[in-house]
Amino acid sequence: MEEGSKKTLARFTDDGGFKPNQHERERFRTVAAFFVFGALMYASYSLVIAGAQDILAGTFIQTSMVLVADIAPYFAVSLIAPYFMQKIPYFVRITTVFFSGITGLLIIAFARQVHWKLIGVGMTSFGFGVSEVTFLALTSFYHEVTLSAYSAGTGVGFMIAPLYYTAMTTWACVSPSATILIMAAMLLLIFVCYYAMDKKHLKSPIPPPTKDTTGSTTNEEEDPSTEDAPLTYREKFMVIFQMLSNLTPLYIAWFSEYLIIQAVLTTLAFPNAPFRPRDHYQYYIFVFLGGEVVGRSYLVVLTYINANWAEKAKFPYLWVLSAIEVMHLMFFILAAWYRFLPNVWIVLFLSFTGGLTIGVLFVNALSFLREKFEGRYKEFAMGYLVVALGGGTFTASLVGLVTEPLLRNRCKLLLNKDDFCFTRSKARENIISHCLVKTG
Repeated sequence: MEEGSKKTLARFTDDGGFKPNQHERERFRTVAAFFVFGALMYASYSLVIAGAQDILAGTFIQTSMVLVADIAPYFAVSLIAPYFMQKIPYFVRITTVFFSGITGLLIIAFARQVHWKLIGVGMTSFGFGVSEVTFLALTSFYHEVTLSAYSAGTGVGFMIAPLYYTAMTTWACVSPSATILIMAAMLLLIFVCYYAMDKKHLKSPIPPPTKDTTGSTTNEEEDPSTEDAPLTYREKFMVIFQMLSNLTPLYIAWFSEYLIIQAVLTTLAFPNAPFRPRDHYQYYIFVFLGGEVVGRSYLVVLTYINANWAEKAKFPYLWVLSAIEVMHLMFFILAAWYRFLPNVWIVLFLSFTGGLTIGVLFVNALSFLREKFEGRYKEFAMGYLVVALGGGTFTASLVGLVTEPLLRNRCKLLLNKDDFCFTRSKARENIISHCLVKTG
């Protein structure tokens, strides 16, 4: 066989999947594209989380209703899409992500009724679900650094959106609608990044044929039709079964995280805090998701400093990290029930450590599953990972419908008033009313 053919064959796994050449480096524009993909998708997702109380301003609807609308379509997509998504071209998937995301954000920005805003949240969630399955599966065609870059991007998106929303609505006194519209325009970067990145996923995963001694055309590996065939349902269920022990701690951790930020912290406000009860929620979300960006980004930073450091810094004990997140949840529930914390700073510190734990868990779970599977199995596994995340978040949204009212009513009994039992404006016009006081 010729030298060029050997090099080509070296880029495919025994089961017919594409495997990047370990001696070449990904171009910076490709790594940057995955970073931006993660940042944009998670920014649009966490922007809705950050604006949850403003979406429901003037009502006593449970905050978890926003989470239900924000996670139910995402969970449905992540549960179903991996079984047929491999048949859909990546450009079609990315176009779907864009139009779903921008449509949802426009509805949230312009609708006046809460139920329409929740429909817009659901549209955004659908696009987010498609994006998560798409971009995680896409990393299977590239080097591991793209996975770390995507993970880092999700962390940055998680942090930037709450900071952006808080800065615009709390500090700069821009209306929530205008703030969301600016974010919607940023989604155009999806197409820019897809155009700029290398298109390794468009290359045929079938090794070139070679000739045997009889002159007939054969393949040194397996039958090409077998190598390029999609996974059977039996193979997919086999992969899911092998993933269960890793998906369970992810499910528990994501349940804990979203119950904390959408049903427990929403009932914790302090009279001696230097900001309004409504602003408590904005700072909680910003600090919590800021911790996530640190946790999700540490491997990609170490990879570019010293790859050996990144390997040594991996923490494959997913159950330990999940247990730490559960302990955060239990502490916050006790704090909201008994109101024993003296000030907001302890809550902010533990919000950061809770986010940090989730971030470290996420990036290590991605790395572990990437190393556990090869070829076509890897692409399916990376796409199916989001089922555990969506399942945990969706369960938290349902439990939160009951948890938040219980904690809020308990708080009113202890304090004899509800001013510091809910981190929400009592009327939509009050969201930026403090700006009128400063300029009046």
